[in-house]
Amino acid sequence: MIKQKLKMNKGLMSGFTLIEMMVATSIFMMIMLVSMGSLIITLGAARDARALRFAMDNVNFAMESMTRSIRMGTNYTCFEANDSITDNPAPADCENGTAISFIPQLALSDVRITYMLSEVENSDGTTYHTIKRIDSRNGISTPIIASSIDIEKLNFIVDGSSITDNKQSSVYIVIKGKVMLDGSPRYFSIQTMASQRNFQ
Repeated sequence: MIKQKLKMNKGLMSGFTLIEMMVATSIFMMIMLVSMGSLIITLGAARDARALRFAMDNVNFAMESMTRSIRMGTNYTCFEANDSITDNPAPADCENGTAISFIPQLALSDVRITYMLSEVENSDGTTYHTIKRIDSRNGISTPIIASSIDIEKLNFIVDGSSITDNKQSSVYIVIKGKVMLDGSPRYFSIQTMASQRNFQ
């Protein structure tokens, strides 16, 4: 009878030993560390993806803005960005220009918009390349790409700019560049075609 009572009390007093508790806690801590590491990696990837998306949205907006202006313009003149250009240049085709100048929609013949690749210096002395829009009416040169984006290549291929060609003018635009994310570059390349709308 006493032995049976001792057996019953011993069964009621059973539980985890100190070693079992330490093993369980260690396993739990390991799982939490792995989970936190995965969460940090996921947050970093999401941050990089968001920054890359912002940069690409900026480049796509700039490309769309250029395309819309060029499409509605006339008298395209394609040239090298480091070449000087006269106030009222003759229309000119090109196969590998880094700048384009044209008369915008509903403007006088002496008014021109120019898009060109340009080097800009930061306050810390480093340089990057951007696309600038120059309006001849006020001479203001405005970058249309964020400073976090380095444009490595801007090319214009212009065909049919001369009136004597008797065909619809077209401009093929290529932009290549990179965005720095956590010290490593992410490269991109976009291209589009703009056909003159007010062709007669």
